[in-house]
Amino acid sequence: MPATILLIDDHAMFREGLFLALREAEPSMTVATARNGAEALEALATLPRLDAVMTDYYLPDLGGAALLAELHRRRSGLRILVLSASEDPQDIDTALDAGAQGFVHKSADSQQLMDALRRVMAGEQNVVQASPAGAVMLPVLSTPTDALSTLTGRQSEVLQLLCEGLRNAEIALRLTTSEKTIKAHISAIFGALGVTSRTQAVIAARRAGMLGRPR
Repeated sequence: MPATILLIDDHAMFREGLFLALREAEPSMTVATARNGAEALEALATLPRLDAVMTDYYLPDLGGAALLAELHRRRSGLRILVLSASEDPQDIDTALDAGAQGFVHKSADSQQLMDALRRVMAGEQNVVQASPAGAVMLPVLSTPTDALSTLTGRQSEVLQLLCEGLRNAEIALRLTTSEKTIKAHISAIFGALGVTSRTQAVIAARRAGMLGRPR
């Protein structure tokens, strides 16, 4: 019987591209889509048969280990393949511990992705296609809020807006200040979190419970 897959990702272009790639690789496959955790749970109720879920790990509402746990609570034995732009090896361990059967970095090509999906659907555990060789890994904070607690109120606001995907000019406009000031705040944020990029800063913030996702 043709497989039914639920694809969850809040980035429209990535979701639509992956939908087309899955249908091209397996024309008989039924692919349902959801933009966030809430839509995914609604879709789950309408799919009497579901072979696997492919989900982004960071979603704007319910995501991460909490979403994986809720999917398993509502559909016992569900096979889950996590897709993520995260470069943090701890996210891989957390996702697998929370019930995912596989974890694929979003840099993977369509062949690698389909291979991982087939292996997960075939019953394999711990199917991992991690970030590319040489990628810089995010340092593990001793506690989720250690570094964030050292930020000033304005730095926390800037980090929140980074999590929402805003550019420096947009953040400056939102906070009625200059881009130069925003750049100074971002440099201070990087130093406090021990990261070197906006993506890593967003990942660290998400691990501490802030909204937003890596772009």
